[in-house]
Amino acid sequence: MCETAVRWCGVDGAAAAMFTKELGVRELVYATDPVAHRIDDLQFTLGEGPCLDAYLLSTPQLVDDVTATDAGAHWPAFMAEVADAGVAAVFAFPVEDDGRPLGVLELYRTTAGPLSEAEIARATACADSAARTIADNWSRYLDESDSSSPADAMAEEMSATDQSGEFSRSRVYTASGMLAVQLVVLPDEALDRMRAYAFRSGRPIGRVADDIIARKLTGADLDDPDRGAHDHENNGGAR
Repeated sequence: MCETAVRWCGVDGAAAAMFTKELGVRELVYATDPVAHRIDDLQFTLGEGPCLDAYLLSTPQLVDDVTATDAGAHWPAFMAEVADAGVAAVFAFPVEDDGRPLGVLELYRTTAGPLSEAEIARATACADSAARTIADNWSRYLDESDSSSPADAMAEEMSATDQSGEFSRSRVYTASGMLAVQLVVLPDEALDRMRAYAFRSGRPIGRVADDIIARKLTGADLDDPDRGAHDHENNGGAR
């Protein structure tokens, strides 16, 4: 569906992410290219952006120029970073099933300019089609699951080994759990510490998670981005 949206809507790339409010989990399902992946990763790391608002407000967020004053005022950190990545416009469409938010379809362009009415209609149709597919698949999964509740089933599904692929953030949540034990804090606080470190050090949060799991980074390192970065480089990694 992401690939279809790129062809239909005259954009340069697309990504799809699923959310669950109950568990606070957000998974990137697919990205058509590294830039689309980066856009989603930035919003996950920073905790702000049009895709998050599209999900929370159940309303499309159409930013036809990331350098516009109003966009910068609303999402200052995200807009500054995404402009540096060569992105000029971002469009986010909620993926919903009968008003129940499931995720977001994210589109971007490398040139500024609005989507046409026809392109908005096509993007909405892609998001609606994705919602139907997700709802059908999820219904079948619940029927086959031994879990006692949908929330338990979601936790089981998102922690499954086959979710640790190219786009999955399962290792990020694993790392936040390890960090929570080290720091004696709640996992949400540990995840926030990881996000802050990733932003300050200019590294993707997935790589930060990998280093925590490999014990190349510790809780003490997160308060010193230079120390963590030097340790990472000395262990053969690239910032």
